[in-house]
Amino acid sequence: MEPDARTTRHYEVKNEDARLWAPGLGDLVRLRTWDLFRRHLPPPPAVVLDVGGGPGTHARHLADRGYAVTLIDPVARHVGTARARGAAPPPFSVRLADARSLPVAGASVDAVVLLGPLYHLVDPGDRAVALAEARRVLRPGGRLLAEVIGRHTWVLESTARGLLDQPGIFESFDHTVSTGLSQDPDNVPDASFWAYFHRPGELADELAAAGFAGIELVAVESFAWLLGDLARRMAAPDPLLRAVRLTETEPSMLGCSAHVIGIAMRP
Repeated sequence: MEPDARTTRHYEVKNEDARLWAPGLGDLVRLRTWDLFRRHLPPPPAVVLDVGGGPGTHARHLADRGYAVTLIDPVARHVGTARARGAAPPPFSVRLADARSLPVAGASVDAVVLLGPLYHLVDPGDRAVALAEARRVLRPGGRLLAEVIGRHTWVLESTARGLLDQPGIFESFDHTVSTGLSQDPDNVPDASFWAYFHRPGELADELAAAGFAGIELVAVESFAWLLGDLARRMAAPDPLLRAVRLTETEPSMLGCSAHVIGIAMRP
């Protein structure tokens, strides 16, 4: 299956690695994600499939912790960067492939990390196929960590950035909140961000429909990404990270988090 060109154009231009290492928000997203890995993945040396793993930031971290990691991504630029990163010891493998057709044997991995495909696959049928593939490759009892973007993320981000006086901004809010789509599908500007923004309950429903059990929803950033002094706080992050962890499963926090991760098990 070929990835949507509207998605690949974005990542051939934008630096995903820089996003995850940016002071402040990048630090928050990266460290919160790694904390969730530490608490919810099976212990190393478990076999982990990092689907949509981009340039390999998370795969490098997991390999360094002792996991046997294979990264899969549909963007050639990401795969090239990840292969260079994965060649350093301890190594990890990299494949150019799509979340809807994983080049991996059934029941062969202990965990699947799906951070990205569920929001870039804007068609619900494609998301169902990706989740079915994740379930297929997991061993019974294996763990899935699947991430989505929250439905109101664009509204919250624009407000925090002082963009409410921009022409057409409220029309764009209405479109995204009502449809879940980040853009008008017939008019996606070149290299812009093309994605589907979930309501938290939708993610739980999609995981259940795919046959997963023990579903738990966790806010990645929770309220913290909206703090005006986030970069200063993340210079010594432990207190803020502790506060976020206290709120991570609170239903009222899921809707204000930019990202939500669904944690589930293959029965």
